[in-house]
Amino acid sequence: MNKGRKSIVVNIGRIFQKIPPFFFSWIEIFFYKKDIKRYPFIVVISTPRSGSTLTYQILSRGTKSVFLTNLWNLLYALPLIGGIISKRNENNNEEFSSDRGLVSGIYGEAEGLKFWQYWSGQGLEETDQKIPIKRVKYLRRIFGSLLKNDLPMMSGYLGHSLSINNLRKIFPGILFIYLKRDKLSNIYSMYNTGNGFDWFSLKPKGWEQSLSLPIHERFVWQYNKIVDKIESEISDKDTLVVNYEDICENPKQFLNDVKTFSSKHNINLKLTLQNIPDSFNVRKIDPNQDEDSKIIHNLLQNE
Repeated sequence: MNKGRKSIVVNIGRIFQKIPPFFFSWIEIFFYKKDIKRYPFIVVISTPRSGSTLTYQILSRGTKSVFLTNLWNLLYALPLIGGIISKRNENNNEEFSSDRGLVSGIYGEAEGLKFWQYWSGQGLEETDQKIPIKRVKYLRRIFGSLLKNDLPMMSGYLGHSLSINNLRKIFPGILFIYLKRDKLSNIYSMYNTGNGFDWFSLKPKGWEQSLSLPIHERFVWQYNKIVDKIESEISDKDTLVVNYEDICENPKQFLNDVKTFSSKHNINLKLTLQNIPDSFNVRKIDPNQDEDSKIIHNLLQNE
């Protein structure tokens, strides 16, 4: 477990999560909520192990924005109260680190599986499940009261990658940042992180049938299916395509590119570049690094 996740606040929050959400919904009745036509909302979409957590941290700490914190995710049944508390407290963690996507601290950046699964029906598995309309309408009003054109929301939840068209329906005006990484390095990292699990991370359609594949082939299949899903739904009109290696080389330029892109869509993104290092180390896998890299590289060569 990540450092900072065993605090009293976290333990109370985990107890809180075990109570059905409808027991708490009345608490927010008297809080101000607002409907808006277009949502200043910027979402990172990518395959697993593509550098999405670091990219999410750069976006949240390098801009004036709202983002889902660990505390907000723990208080998912009270989305407005969780958002207000998170919005008024800054993440003072100067380290850009994570443990398989988990960022430490109650105000650390959270992917928000519990939050997004409950309020918008977005889990880690690609399904044809209908959007929970009543919950979505409530969440839109919550975001309407929290967000402004000069204070957008950033999100780095992997499940968004399988729900791009649904997100457009839920949040008109949403923007996407499609994060790409060197293919061999990405799949190698997926394999290294997930080969000990029955299944690792996102589940595109057909994932159960792919379990019969040799393990290296399975991760190549998973990567390709997720990429196919993303690229079948993104659009030049609302999607900025970026490379992880370029972000690591010059994260401040990346933020300026996001600012320029956002301004074309009426989002006045304010940067806080003093919080961002000049560069980050990035690891690119050599095809001959080890036996696993050789196998994955050969599979890619034969595609």
